[in-house]
Amino acid sequence: MRVRLMAVAAAVGASSLVLAGCVSSGSTSSEASSAPAEASAAASTAASAAAPSGDPLVLGIVQAGSGFMGPIDTPARNALLMEVDAVNAAGGVNGQPIKVEFIDTETKFEKYAPAAEEVIGKGANVLVVTCDYDVSSPAALVAEGKNILNVAPCIGDPIYGPKGGLKLGFSMGDGVPGEASVMAEFANSKGWKNAVLLKDTSIKYTQNQCAVFEKRFTELGGTVVKSYDYVQGDSVKETVSKISAAGAPDVIINCGYNPGGGTVAKEIRDGGLATPIVSGFGMDGDFWVGAIPNLSDYYVVTYNAKNGDDANAAVNDYAAAYEKQYGAKPDVGGFVTGPTTLQVILEAYKQAGSWDGDKLTAALEGFKDVPTLAGPTSFSPDLHINVGRPMAILEVKDGKLNFIEAVAPEKVVFP
Repeated sequence: MRVRLMAVAAAVGASSLVLAGCVSSGSTSSEASSAPAEASAAASTAASAAAPSGDPLVLGIVQAGSGFMGPIDTPARNALLMEVDAVNAAGGVNGQPIKVEFIDTETKFEKYAPAAEEVIGKGANVLVVTCDYDVSSPAALVAEGKNILNVAPCIGDPIYGPKGGLKLGFSMGDGVPGEASVMAEFANSKGWKNAVLLKDTSIKYTQNQCAVFEKRFTELGGTVVKSYDYVQGDSVKETVSKISAAGAPDVIINCGYNPGGGTVAKEIRDGGLATPIVSGFGMDGDFWVGAIPNLSDYYVVTYNAKNGDDANAAVNDYAAAYEKQYGAKPDVGGFVTGPTTLQVILEAYKQAGSWDGDKLTAALEGFKDVPTLAGPTSFSPDLHINVGRPMAILEVKDGKLNFIEAVAPEKVVFP
């Protein structure tokens, strides 16, 4: 079975580190989830490990605890903090504890660069940033200028990396080329032949999501009959009227994120359109669903199911531990990218033997299907994000979010 990270973190750099999902409650990787005796042994190992006593390694986090990115950043960050606790409980990294320096940026663009300067000034070895390139890039650029690895748990646009001028920037997320390809392939599998796109143009992620969907859907023989733009916070009532007047399509693609994406969904249904709707990670979660009574026929392609019904037992174990720790389920399935962030950072450090950003980057660019809680993780010199992982397809039916299946893209296309 795969060795559980928290049981071996103290020996990083001295022995083989095989990464898998882990939680401080003692649950195991997906391959070992049915072995309670081994899980108990791993938990005992962590509990009995000597407390780390060396100089701390500092993990700087500049993310949103509030604002529109709060519901996206918070689950990943909370789960990341659980992973930090697990590693420290197992003795730290070569006897050094991990210390977290966190600043809540409130999703305010102007706060990111100063926040990055502050946590780096406190000794941050690595910088973790908000899950959106447009918002977090000022912080990332500060890190780049100081040769510090910068990581976003769940950015979906490949621009976070060399394409966006970030040589040391990586996302642990599932890239929109894979995500939107799955969206198109799912629509095709349902027999939907024509689609209308509703695209939030406020961020690159949603712009590229619609672009990739259209490209892949067209390849599969589908037709995009119309595309409408909106900006986060806009009403689309007039657009809904136009769609109705032209005759309802087989499917509507809502390339949006909350809260604006939820408003779009509500106005579609309030306008009398019962057409199936498909979205990506930006519309994950059920925190927004209550505003639309008995919402059904809404599909979301995302990382994993957050409510305990995922196909991966390790994900369900982590979700349960998260709920126990924080008193509520994660808002979105992207919580899995939090533990993955630390798992990947520690494996890169093991290989590089250094916290220098360029050396960590060289190690990361050699990753090929490294197992993590978020799935097999690979990078290259040109692509600092994953685009081929299996993704969960969720359905909102009668106001409830349910797991349907997990599928990898049959073909990945880029915008």
